[in-house]
Amino acid sequence: MTLIIPFPSKRRSGHARKIADQLSKSRSGREAEHILSRALSAHERQMQNASIPDAEIDLEQSDYIFSIYEECRKLGSTWRPKVSEKSSPGGAA
Repeated sequence: MTLIIPFPSKRRSGHARKIADQLSKSRSGREAEHILSRALSAHERQMQNASIPDAEIDLEQSDYIFSIYEECRKLGSTWRPKVSEKSSPGGAA
């Protein structure tokens, strides 16, 4: 059975850019963490509502965090989400 993700996280660059912009304007690490947490919760809820399996949601969340990280890097943001090698596309699993 092939699982089709209607809005794959790797392709949601506009949304990742919006979150990165908010993170770059945050006044504290606490505020940035709150912004990221809120975005990740909304992202997860959206996929749960679409009946995406939990294991696939975890993979999509990793892709989403990495996309936000890359957008923060492009903006020169001083605050970026923490990513691990397994978060980055093509990284170790």
